[in-house]
Amino acid sequence: MDLSHEDFESMRTIIKDRSGIFLGDTKINLLGSKLVQRMKETNSGSVKDYYYYLKYDGKGSAELDILIESVAIGETFFFRHTEQLADFSERVAPEIVSRRKMASNVSIWSAGCSTGEEAYTLAILLLESDSKIRPSSINILASDINASALQSARDGIYDNYSVRNVPSSLLEKYFDRKARDRFMLKPEIKSLVRFASINLMDHRSTGRVRSMDCIFCRNVMIYFDDRDKSRCAEHLYESLSADGYLFLGYSESLGRISNLFEPMKLKETIVYRKAGYRVE
Repeated sequence: MDLSHEDFESMRTIIKDRSGIFLGDTKINLLGSKLVQRMKETNSGSVKDYYYYLKYDGKGSAELDILIESVAIGETFFFRHTEQLADFSERVAPEIVSRRKMASNVSIWSAGCSTGEEAYTLAILLLESDSKIRPSSINILASDINASALQSARDGIYDNYSVRNVPSSLLEKYFDRKARDRFMLKPEIKSLVRFASINLMDHRSTGRVRSMDCIFCRNVMIYFDDRDKSRCAEHLYESLSADGYLFLGYSESLGRISNLFEPMKLKETIVYRKAGYRVE
């Protein structure tokens, strides 16, 4: 579908207002291709008809969520960006566990978790770390706005592509092979992660998340403009504990976006901590 500039502008605005996702000018063909199917499903004769359906029909809100899901599908797989994961496993996790001791659970948030590979990777790393954390002390929250992705994450079934970076010993330890190219996570791993629908642009939604020891929000804010990146950073700040860690994607930086965080160099990667926090 060839979208007019006017239709593209109205559609990407309604998507951004709801989710924070900003579709740049190069995404006009992508959005047009997604609209073809959604207009067919809603019996909309034109883009304007579909826009009015989203805005004013009683079922429009649910339909808008479906449209957002179709344009926000991101690539993910187990053990992605191993340098960050190594710093988490060897530096951050042991420190958090030592700090918490027996007093409370270790709480981690995978924000923008897609189909769950990141959250389950963190669970495996915690179990395999030298910190000797008890499974009952692991509290991992994984969130996304994509309902179908969250359901896939809860199912915990993955193909060869998703598990291609999982070491063979861990693949055998934490997965059951369901078919030649299908692997299901074992219940003991699935039980460590709870999934929720959370919109990072909605303060009421993120307000349910507090006192996180570590937040992974990797390759999420690349979809936001600077204003919404700043708003997202503020919400993450409020959800992070005073001594917590924030991991972003390799190409992401808060340098000119927010003064709420300060960068900190680990062995291989940069993490963020609350501004003014002093390492003891």
